Amino acid sequence: MVDLVVLDGLVRGAAIGGFAVTGAALAISGSPTPIRWVGAAFFTCAIAHAVANCTILQGRLGPVELVIWLLSVMGSGLFWTFAVTLFSDDPDVPPQWFMPPAAVLVLALAGRAVGGEARDIFQFAQSLVAFLLVLHAGFVIWRGWRGDLVEQRRRLRAPVMAAAAAYVLLTAIGDLGAILGEQPPTLPLGQAVALAALALAGALVLLKPDPALLSGRTALASPDPRITPDLDAADQAALTRLYRAMDDDEIWRREDLTIGALAANLSLPEHRLRRLINGVLGHRNFAAFVNARRVEAAKVALGDPDQARKPVSSIAYDLGFGSLGPFNRAFKAATGVTPTAWRQAGVSPIPEIRGET
Repeated sequence: MVDLVVLDGLVRGAAIGGFAVTGAALAISGSPTPIRWVGAAFFTCAIAHAVANCTILQGRLGPVELVIWLLSVMGSGLFWTFAVTLFSDDPDVPPQWFMPPAAVLVLALAGRAVGGEARDIFQFAQSLVAFLLVLHAGFVIWRGWRGDLVEQRRRLRAPVMAAAAAYVLLTAIGDLGAILGEQPPTLPLGQAVALAALALAGALVLLKPDPALLSGRTALASPDPRITPDLDAADQAALTRLYRAMDDDEIWRREDLTIGALAANLSLPEHRLRRLINGVLGHRNFAAFVNARRVEAAKVALGDPDQARKPVSSIAYDLGFGSLGPFNRAFKAATGVTPTAWRQAGVSPIPEIRGET
């Protein structure tokens, strides 16, 4: 019969090796960016988490046990920070994104400092916050999958989400078992397997990353990428059709326009359109590509005296936004101010004059 304790240790060892190699690669290779350091910190905490919960090592870690425990409890919070940073397109990591791991750590320390029922309450609160953070990270990963134009990042979404979801489920079962006083004997091994899957998914993609994956931004193309000598004739023709649809037909005004719908309109395979918009035009996600057109048109409309009495919401709907909230967020992200503030400032940009295609 297979010794589950030994097997758990072996699987966790594989996970630790994967986390260590990937974390070290993020820290020492490529230009130092916030996302690389956050990733290295997360993989360090993931190693600590795998060690702290390894049955065969419990009680044998000596004076380093406290350090490992501190890093371990921050793992779920830093997973959230890393996932949100990696799967969004903000090149920086806002300071508030470090509040979740700090909150988990405070709850864990409070639970360790008190006793009795108070400890159980703090431990439950810590587990609940960690559970919700991993669930939200999974939602962020899933939500952006369809419009992600960075192919390597898009491929990473499914395995990371699956491994994280499996680990959350197993952890929830473990917490419930602790409350009821009974846990399945194979639970630690199941958690170890989920950790190993997460380590493998990260290693396969992050050890040889596309530069666009960890840069936080993609270099934009030249001012007029419609004329690109490096493209073959077929891609150049496809790019011309794309510009015609965006400039002349203004297809970006369609509400809920998806990359699949745009590819069908252009009679192009979706993967080819993704490659053109990301590799040639420099956009990391489809929403940013479409919203760039909408925001530029909104600037003109908001600065037009003839439309001074037109509600901001009407302008948003005319430009393809389904509601005012996404329009306000997209506009402020591009300009630093709200649409109303832009109108009140009386800014009136000169519309770009495009050449013939």
